[in-house]
Amino acid sequence: METLSQTRIILSTMERLNSRAHLPADLSALLGKTALLQAKNTGVLELDLSGIPLSQVPVCSPLDFSLDIKNFEALIARIMEAILEARDIMPPSVVNAVVQIQGVVGKKELSLEQAWNEIRIRFAGDDFSGTVLKTWEAQTPEAPSALPFLVMAAAAPSLQAVGRALAEAKGIDPEQIHTSGACPVCGSPPYMLELRGKEGQRFAHCSFCRFTYRIRRVACACCNIDKADQLTGFTAEGEPGFRVETCAECNTYIKTIDFRELDREAFAPLNDLESLPLDMLAANHGYTRMALSVWCI
Repeated sequence: METLSQTRIILSTMERLNSRAHLPADLSALLGKTALLQAKNTGVLELDLSGIPLSQVPVCSPLDFSLDIKNFEALIARIMEAILEARDIMPPSVVNAVVQIQGVVGKKELSLEQAWNEIRIRFAGDDFSGTVLKTWEAQTPEAPSALPFLVMAAAAPSLQAVGRALAEAKGIDPEQIHTSGACPVCGSPPYMLELRGKEGQRFAHCSFCRFTYRIRRVACACCNIDKADQLTGFTAEGEPGFRVETCAECNTYIKTIDFRELDREAFAPLNDLESLPLDMLAANHGYTRMALSVWCI
């Protein structure tokens, strides 16, 4: 039932994306089709939570997350096939990168598991010296994020399932207000916020494990400062349901979804693309985005 509901929301969001002439149609097609494949990924996930210290908060770091490797490799293969099957509507640079990546994966000249390990090191904030991602950034200069995109897209079902399982094991209540903006499960920053309910309860969407959790209404989701005079924001004409929240203390911004008065349901990974014009406005004002999208692009 959850899969059917999510698929319906994704399809509805894609209809809006396709009607927005100023949004990149090829990027909308890429992310939309990928989101549908993620939602339809019905393989049984084998989760391994052993060795994770459940006594600490956050429960773990991105380095502690494991994947169902078989599920991960199967999904990344399906995503690449879908991109090539729909190459006429996909970003040409991504199509070319996928052709190269698919070729070396087939010859076992590229370790997707090693690429995943390098990505979680980046998310953990450790010193990064991995060679796989750097090599492919150089080999696909027109689409340097192609490999991270594929890896994180295929890892998403495992990451989300592990995040939920860890939250349940730890007894983390997503409805409880967390004083920090960082994810209480993996410690990663949020990439989108969302207002829900009549009182406008503020929820954060984790950029790594996609866990959704409630945070304080008036506080920076990055540096946690709660001085109202340092926290501002703005909306943009023609972009109903979205707002940019900015912090003068750390000079970051994050977008907020507010569909409470609109006939819409939120799906943050695609709403992030839908609100792309607000990213441009925030950058023009000199603010830095708090976290990359869940697509690593």
